[in-house]
Amino acid sequence: MPKLTAFLLPHLRRVIVWVATSLVCILLAGQASSIHAAVPAIDIDLATAYAADNFQTRNIQQFAEDVKVATDGRVNIRVHSGGRLLKPAEIFAGVREGRAEAGEVIMSSLEKEELLFGLDSLPFIVSGYEDAKRMWQASRPAVEKALEKRGLAVLYAVPWPPQNLYSTDEVNTIRDFSGRAMRVYNPTTQRIAELIGARPVTVQVLDLAKAISAKRVELMLTSSWTGVDTKSWRMMSYYYKVNAWLPKNMVFIRADILSRIADADRKVLMDAARVAEARGWQLSQESDQIYEKQLAANHVKVFGMDFMIRSYLDRIGEIVAREWLKKAGVTELQVLLKYTTDRSIK
Repeated sequence: MPKLTAFLLPHLRRVIVWVATSLVCILLAGQASSIHAAVPAIDIDLATAYAADNFQTRNIQQFAEDVKVATDGRVNIRVHSGGRLLKPAEIFAGVREGRAEAGEVIMSSLEKEELLFGLDSLPFIVSGYEDAKRMWQASRPAVEKALEKRGLAVLYAVPWPPQNLYSTDEVNTIRDFSGRAMRVYNPTTQRIAELIGARPVTVQVLDLAKAISAKRVELMLTSSWTGVDTKSWRMMSYYYKVNAWLPKNMVFIRADILSRIADADRKVLMDAARVAEARGWQLSQESDQIYEKQLAANHVKVFGMDFMIRSYLDRIGEIVAREWLKKAGVTELQVLLKYTTDRSIK
């Protein structure tokens, strides 16, 4: 019997060790499962006004996919394009009111909400993408604070290509602006139309193609993408490269939704947002070249602006900027000062 016990004891120990190890593994697996079970998936409805094939929307879709994959589906961003979830003018208020968890708007359309949001549409303050990027770096902290006061958080921002001048007829003198219907979509374009003697016509991007076809619009300051998207060549044969400004679209989310996301997943979300911003800026530049070629291929005459007319538009831009500065508070002035003097932002 002692011999049998001596023989069985090592085997018995191995069995006990195996059973104990198995139980520990089962317990740990159960704990891990319970942790994941304790973090329910979060669905985020994101409203945007732009079509699914627009480079801004494609960038958002990629952002949403990156987040979903990296969080194993725990953060699911559902992109509603083309104004289907909320109309363009309702997106900012709609997200604040909880009708959507996130949204995308062109920042300058919110200038009446807060003057700071119109900064990137001051005419002729930036001359290209590098300047526009420096402007965003200078203004982002202030924009984040402004959204925080409204219960929102910035995810990222991406510019449209430079805003250029479309016209149904050739512009040979400054008198050619007078009395013509000019599309406006923010306070800056409204004021420019007034100063050049044009007739302001408010048209949001979703309705612009119909407005052009119906000859309700004869002039517009907008990007190369807008011209292609609306097939502006049906009525507008002239495109003048004035590089007036580079307005940005801002993607944002409700702060209370962001706070509900687990810390690790929130980091994934913000990391993906940084990637989306960098990718979007590159897409904007590449798209601009493609869109201008499409305009030319559809017999739109692409010109530089006559020196005298351009000088006139520069003076108009100075008037708009001075008027804006008179209304500006400490925050706006600090941002502009940082943009113009701080060489450390690149």
